[in-house]
Amino acid sequence: MRFIANQQGPTNTCHVCCSSRRHRTSLRVMKEQRVDEVEDQISKLPEPILNHFMGLLLAKDAARMSTLSKTWYAAWSSLPYLNFGDRFFYREVRGRWILSENIQELVHIVDQTLANRKKHKISVQKFWLKVPSSYRMSSSYVHNWIKILVTSNIKELILKVGESDSSFDSLPEELFVAEGLNILNLRGFKLELPLHHGIKFSSLRNLRLTDTYLDEKLVQDLCASCVCLEKLRLSCCRGLASLQIAASLLKLKTVWLCCLPELQIVDIAAPYLENVYIESQLWNLQVVKITCSKSLKTLYIVDVYVTDGWLKDLLVNQPKLECLSLSGCLKLQAIKISSDRLKYLALSWCLELIDVELETPNLTRFRCECDENLPTLKLMKASVFLVVELEFSLTNILDSHWYSVLMKFLGNFKQSKAIKLDCCDKNGIVIPNHMRENLVPPLYGTNANWHIIFNTFGDCSLMDILDSLLWISPQLDTLTFVRESNLNSTLKFIYEDASAEGEKFRWRHKLKKVKMENFTCMEQQELRNYLFTNEDYIGEEASVV
Repeated sequence: MRFIANQQGPTNTCHVCCSSRRHRTSLRVMKEQRVDEVEDQISKLPEPILNHFMGLLLAKDAARMSTLSKTWYAAWSSLPYLNFGDRFFYREVRGRWILSENIQELVHIVDQTLANRKKHKISVQKFWLKVPSSYRMSSSYVHNWIKILVTSNIKELILKVGESDSSFDSLPEELFVAEGLNILNLRGFKLELPLHHGIKFSSLRNLRLTDTYLDEKLVQDLCASCVCLEKLRLSCCRGLASLQIAASLLKLKTVWLCCLPELQIVDIAAPYLENVYIESQLWNLQVVKITCSKSLKTLYIVDVYVTDGWLKDLLVNQPKLECLSLSGCLKLQAIKISSDRLKYLALSWCLELIDVELETPNLTRFRCECDENLPTLKLMKASVFLVVELEFSLTNILDSHWYSVLMKFLGNFKQSKAIKLDCCDKNGIVIPNHMRENLVPPLYGTNANWHIIFNTFGDCSLMDILDSLLWISPQLDTLTFVRESNLNSTLKFIYEDASAEGEKFRWRHKLKKVKMENFTCMEQQELRNYLFTNEDYIGEEASVV
């Protein structure tokens, strides 16, 4: 009996193991069937939808998907969106992208892909590729690709040269006869006026040129012939001393000119222009004219020698301006703006600026960056939703005159929604006690929300800032410390309602509760000690939580 029992044990175990294996096999088969069913359902989608899915991928990933089935292979073979991206000719080594050693193999892949489109007369809607410079890869390949793309009725072309050097790769004249081209984005090339075909960008809507050598006559002809142009962006381009944007560009909405080292004169006459960004390089841009356009909404001027008179004329002629940013405009001394359309105003490092007068009832955001030479501000009207952003870079020792100017400056924001402050020196916001005796708190009697970039204050403590702000803004509503960890710390002050008109200024005895969020245990204890040891700030029955 013992022998028989020993035989039955393994037999039952083998039976259980076989059943388990059969069960796992059955589950695997069922899972594969479900996967096949899903794949079959996807494969049944119309080809345009499959093309849309694959068009969201880089070309190398879309090519891998083509191995899944005949349907996916057919979708890849007819894919009109070829996004090889910026890293096709590069490989990653220890977090850095370096040029691949297999350039010729990669060139052959692009050649074969485009040759297939040409052979089957497949239209290419989009082509995106970053190529090595000509001393690493012959420019003849790029010329051939462009010719194929033009014959394939290319709609969007993004072509960049990887390495920046003093030379510029040329482009074939055939590019300028791409009549169906809507978007052209080039970097690192040399554009010259074609000798035989002229420019026929009749459908071009968006032109972006970066680190490109430009011929002035070519740019003039571009502006004259691209009647559908809506966006023009030139960045770090050479060869351009003057730029005239013709009034014939009726659809042009946005002009972006950034760091054109030889540019000295800009004349923009497009009648329906809405957005302009002009950044000079080392203040070399001398003349900026914006004429004809009465629809300008956004204007950014950076490092340009514009004058008070220039700005005054501009504001008179641009009644629809909503966003104005002036940075590094070293000739500006006085600004006076009266506008019911202006919503955003930024004044950054206009170091000679003395007086600013604003009558802007719909202004919702005001930004000021400066050193200790703070301009005199007179804010006559602004929105109750105004958010103020102040950034001070202080290098000199501050005196009583500076603090007096600062208090008058802050006094303009009694009705603002919030004040954000970034200062590299604690003296920019921590008002010395002996100074407070001769100054009036600028935001007395108003509820203020402060956002402080705390990490820039060095050895300044939370209590120093809190003590100063409770003097500047005695009825402080919310104080937020913005930290590098992105976990902001907040103090929320809750007051009791004044029961009588005469008590509304006795706010210190009406503080009911202070809420603390995201402070360390040590900071919480220090804040409690500070608040409860200052009877002027908190009532006997108030709580700190």
